[in-house]
Amino acid sequence: MEFFDREKEINYLVKVLSFEPNLIYFIYGPINSGKTTLIKHIIENKLDRDKYVVFYINLREHFISKYEDFIEVLFNTYEETFIEKLKKYLLSFINDLPKNIDVKSTILTGIPVPKNTLNEFLSTKNSENVFEYLTKIFEDIKKKGKQPILIIDELQKIGDLKINGFLIYELFNFFIDLTKEKHLCHVLCLSSDSLFIERVYNEGTLKDRCKYYLVDDFDYKTTKAFLKKHNFNDEEIDIVWHYFGGKPIKLVEAIQEKLLGEDVKEFCKKSLRVRKRQLKDLLYSLEDDNKELFERVIKLFENFKNRDEIFYEKISEEIVWTVKKNILFVNIEEGILKPQSKLDLLAIREILDEIKT
Repeated sequence: MEFFDREKEINYLVKVLSFEPNLIYFIYGPINSGKTTLIKHIIENKLDRDKYVVFYINLREHFISKYEDFIEVLFNTYEETFIEKLKKYLLSFINDLPKNIDVKSTILTGIPVPKNTLNEFLSTKNSENVFEYLTKIFEDIKKKGKQPILIIDELQKIGDLKINGFLIYELFNFFIDLTKEKHLCHVLCLSSDSLFIERVYNEGTLKDRCKYYLVDDFDYKTTKAFLKKHNFNDEEIDIVWHYFGGKPIKLVEAIQEKLLGEDVKEFCKKSLRVRKRQLKDLLYSLEDDNKELFERVIKLFENFKNRDEIFYEKISEEIVWTVKKNILFVNIEEGILKPQSKLDLLAIREILDEIKT
């Protein structure tokens, strides 16, 4: 996705990373609002290579159903006969950092680990050993005068994994140790699953130990500037804003369609028809499976007839269903519920009109 004008978010997060690690940061927002693009832009363009070592673990790209899957994603193995050589390796690794970076960035996509050590982690399933090893890595980096940063994208994918209890809670305690206790490593957790973030928000062990940062869709001013850059006229901009709001991925699609010679308005109208069809299929299936829940979902949708967003008191079953289906989004800090996109809002309204008739 093309990066465009996130100066407010960039300035905030770069400032956070310039501080001593003290809090876990949960970066969340609607689906396709540009969270990953923002973080990668900051790492590749705003951080000094000589000051930071970034470990970026993208769980989105992997199927994770058990502890072993997570460990294999977390680490990059290298052949090493004796674990005693680890320290020498780490010093070499840090000194030769630019040679280890993929795609000309400061992002490292896994924690270096000797193959036999990884096998030990997998066989013992002892998370304490894993966390001790990670702490040693970060401490050695810190001793070399560099600041480690750990980023986990789509953290919710391990939300239900168990090893003597839920792995996620062991991770939270480890993250607290890295930030609040040892001030050793910045920890950024990205997620587009607002139910997961709501669950985290209500987790008592994290109180006063983390912050939440919302990366939302573009506002109108940014959307207009972005489309102007790609030669959209005022009428086309208004049409795109009406159908898509500031959803970055849909703006990119509109730009591509225009470059292909397609009519912008027709593309927008077709997108709405497709999304409405998708929502109707979901609702028909729900009606067949659970008529009572279907009726509650429709009643929930009715709140959006004349409003773009509403306040909620608690996370009800119907809210859970709509969020899991990526129809609605929960802003946990403000207690706001809204459609994941302008397209979803328009589709909901048209479906309600059809139900009336």
